[in-house]
Amino acid sequence: MVRYTIKRLFLIFITLFIILSLSFFLIKLLPDNNELQYLMNKVKPEDYALMRKQWGYDKPLFVQYLYWLKNVIFHWDWGVSTHYLLGRDTFEILTQFLPITMRLNLVSLVISIPLGLLFGIVAALRKNKPIDYIISVFVILFISIPSFVVVTMMMLSANDLGLPIQYRPSDMANYKDMIIPVLSLSFGPIAVLTRYTRAELIEVLTSDFILLARTKGLNRFHSTVRHGMRNSMVPLVPIIIGNFIGILFGSLVIERVYGVPGVAGILIESIGIQDYNLTMTALAFYTIISLVATLIVDLTYGIVDPRIRMGSRK
Repeated sequence: MVRYTIKRLFLIFITLFIILSLSFFLIKLLPDNNELQYLMNKVKPEDYALMRKQWGYDKPLFVQYLYWLKNVIFHWDWGVSTHYLLGRDTFEILTQFLPITMRLNLVSLVISIPLGLLFGIVAALRKNKPIDYIISVFVILFISIPSFVVVTMMMLSANDLGLPIQYRPSDMANYKDMIIPVLSLSFGPIAVLTRYTRAELIEVLTSDFILLARTKGLNRFHSTVRHGMRNSMVPLVPIIIGNFIGILFGSLVIERVYGVPGVAGILIESIGIQDYNLTMTALAFYTIISLVATLIVDLTYGIVDPRIRMGSRK
């Protein structure tokens, strides 16, 4: 398992290097709107030209890439913001807005996992009963409706629900500001997890080993929780981790629509104003999270199913 983990970490590093390298060149090929940059920075054209020289933007593109790569690898220096917060370290900017993004995503994940599993178990145990049909209708509904449509509908009815229409930065401790974005990000993952849990559990509950457990005296609850869910979790693990990735990238839109001051807003705005260093830092954050999540999926297989862990030792 240790050897496999080291190998996967090496592959993650290579994948991250390729993705960020391609992103660097693609971002640098965006058209440079100097008039916008002068307006954003409120500096004279000649002063901005000096700053570009200081940042190394007057050098060939490949030379800029080598400088950027050397600074990141050897000094963990992601550069300074050239427009968003002029002259400020981009990694510091990211860490400033990171807590609100992670809180939004983690709360959505904590809500969606138990509710998705619960609704899936109930639907499986009450197969072809009215409660199963009701759950299935809501599952189809929330799988079909994108999260940005859900947040828009909730914002339109926010006043009736006693919730703020937009996020209020001055009231960061107020839980009401998190209700609409959290629910908007949770409905889709809950529906997906409910659907897969129901399908997997129905198949497992008709297996011979479940029938054997019931004949030995286990009631329906214990046979479902202790045996059925354990065997159903193998295909459900990637669904759960995939839900987190979906929530993370779904928050790109939700944060922007609801006005949450998170990393998503930084990424979208930095692309629009061509703040290259800040864009690369935000992209690196989302890429690293996604790659690490895929590694966690593979490692979790061995925890859920010991046969996979034993097979890795051969």
